[in-house]
Amino acid sequence: DTAGSDTVQMWIDHLSAMLHASNAAFGSHPDGYTREQMAAALDMTPDALSAAVHEDRFPVRAQRFKLLQRAQHAFSEALRVVKFRQICESGDTRLNYCTALGDLMNCSQDSCRDLFECSCPEIDELCALARRAGSFGSRLTGAGWGGCTVHLVSRDKVESVKQVLVSEYYAKKFPNMTAAELDNALFATAPGCGACYYE
Repeated sequence: DTAGSDTVQMWIDHLSAMLHASNAAFGSHPDGYTREQMAAALDMTPDALSAAVHEDRFPVRAQRFKLLQRAQHAFSEALRVVKFRQICESGDTRLNYCTALGDLMNCSQDSCRDLFECSCPEIDELCALARRAGSFGSRLTGAGWGGCTVHLVSRDKVESVKQVLVSEYYAKKFPNMTAAELDNALFATAPGCGACYYE
């Protein structure tokens, strides 16, 4: 069945084109746009722009809007998801799956930190510690801006990675954390088949 691989390649092509288009569209303002520049580009007044994005209900507290970085993150993140799928479905026996998937996870974390700016120093530290301890890939998960991390670790390194996270992060930042609290904060799990619709 090549239909699935054709669809994956189509998405890779489209998302790569969107990355190129976003660089062309927003690359002239690498430091971001002011509200006035965005309004002018949309042929609106700043007040009309504020009304269109419902700032009366969702106040925006920014002086510059990093459209290039946000577009780069969104399209590259979607591209990483498609490439992740492609790797999982490839059946290529020459490929080191954990390394390839881990690289995508690491790139995702870097993009979340640098382009989307939704990471935080604590998440960055947890990811760096886990990588040094043997994680193939580490990234934030959930809604970002704090939250959780996920790490791709081989079975034989799970305990050593956990121990590094406990001794180098949790014991230092949360010295009064109980064993039960630690078990709730840091645990190993295995990937599953995901959600499906069963008839």
